[in-house]
Amino acid sequence: MRRIGKRRLLVVWYILLVLLAVDVTVIAIARYLAAGYRQAVWDEFNSSAGKWREVEKVPYADIINRYGKLSQFNPQITAAVIQAESSFQPRVVSRAGAYGLMQIIPDTWKHVNSRVNICNGRHAGECTTECYFNPELNVGIGTAYLSEMLQRFKGNMVFALAAYNAGPGAVERYGGVPPYRETQEYVERIVGYWYQSQNKLVPVYDIPARRWEEVYQAAWWGLGMLVTCLAMLVRQMNRLHRSWRWR
Repeated sequence: MRRIGKRRLLVVWYILLVLLAVDVTVIAIARYLAAGYRQAVWDEFNSSAGKWREVEKVPYADIINRYGKLSQFNPQITAAVIQAESSFQPRVVSRAGAYGLMQIIPDTWKHVNSRVNICNGRHAGECTTECYFNPELNVGIGTAYLSEMLQRFKGNMVFALAAYNAGPGAVERYGGVPPYRETQEYVERIVGYWYQSQNKLVPVYDIPARRWEEVYQAAWWGLGMLVTCLAMLVRQMNRLHRSWRWR
């Protein structure tokens, strides 16, 4: 009985190895297809999102349009960023210490304001939380920063949005949108909001991109389970054989 048990365990071992190989293959294919379809969506978005268009019927529309014209940055993208960042709530503070409509951290605020001088002459000393919460100042600084990112990445709006979320260093390091789930979902949300503002549907490539992303995530979970099962089986086989000769 013990010998039969060992043989069965060995059969299970080889089955798990085959499943592991299949799962790794699925991960590679799903990642490739998800990235390809997502890139198709982003390419179509990039082709028209940089054009300057005013916004209407959104909170702070006048401010968004004014600073969009000043920074030569599409106000509709600014509105989509505000929707994603704060849902147009001017006094939001994130756990990371980002403030206001466009969720700007103080270091970024200081860095941008030193160049565009939006807050200069309004008060003595350094900017405070009241500056960060001021819709006009916040939108002015945020729009200027987005415009800088767009110029830095040579008109690639997707890269500019990713840099706004993850930092320009991360985008340059990875040569594109960083493989951070938060950043990728952030860019996808803004793309979706922008298409809504255009009364258009997101390109059809978005559906297979999401489906293959789900397959990719599920395959990673499966990989973890398979590795766990293999580890448990190795432990059991070593107990029966008291060595590695069973392999």
